[in-house]
Amino acid sequence: MNNNPVELARHSIHHVHELIHRVFTNADGAGEAAIAPLMDVFSEDFSMVTTSAAVVGRAQVEQLFKGAVGARPGLEIDISDLHTIWHEGPTVALRYKETHRQNQRETSRISVAILRVHQHSTRWLYLHETPLAQENPA
Repeated sequence: MNNNPVELARHSIHHVHELIHRVFTNADGAGEAAIAPLMDVFSEDFSMVTTSAAVVGRAQVEQLFKGAVGARPGLEIDISDLHTIWHEGPTVALRYKETHRQNQRETSRISVAILRVHQHSTRWLYLHETPLAQENPA
């Protein structure tokens, strides 16, 4: 992979969701071990707007993940429709669709993430999730 900020940011979207999947499913007992590398991608002043419109900071996100280890066995996470919506210098804003499938239920959200890329390190600055209307069962 080269040092293109957009490519590195796009890669980070997929990588972060792979780690989130490990936490939620605790596949092979790797859930707890995935928390540290997952939290390393979030800047100290990271904040997000959740699908329920709550504004939370990095510490709250970390607590959520610590309490969610293994809570969703069988979960599938799919990232699609990944688009760059803004890019200036090392900062990239990406929009993507995130779909969760579990127990024949499917939910989706559109997210906008703002990331800062420095060489081989990517930090998430902000995330805004908007739920999509309930879809048909998978």
